[in-house]
Amino acid sequence: MFVRVCKEDTLMEGGMRIVIADAQLIVLAWPENGVIKAFQGVCPHTNVPLADADFDGTTLTCPLHFWSWDMNSGHPTHPHATSLAEYPVRIEDGVVYIDAEGVAPIFAEP
Repeated sequence: MFVRVCKEDTLMEGGMRIVIADAQLIVLAWPENGVIKAFQGVCPHTNVPLADADFDGTTLTCPLHFWSWDMNSGHPTHPHATSLAEYPVRIEDGVVYIDAEGVAPIFAEP
């Protein structure tokens, strides 16, 4: 079920923000030259919230151990090989909706 998370104009191209949908922390990112995407808001390595992550417009980097992901795909940008779970996004009348039902964060093998 899609739930409202924010207005579209609260996110600029090349920016990101943290939202909550279905009690899950989610990174909402608009990569440069891309479209708005939603990924798990916790690092798959340590389960640390990504609220303080660095986002350069394309790559999101965890502040703890510097794991990083391409926000166009959620795939890692270095060899740790753990992608981020992606959530469906819908934008209607300037409002962003995310469907978190049935999607769970992915965690790295210990």
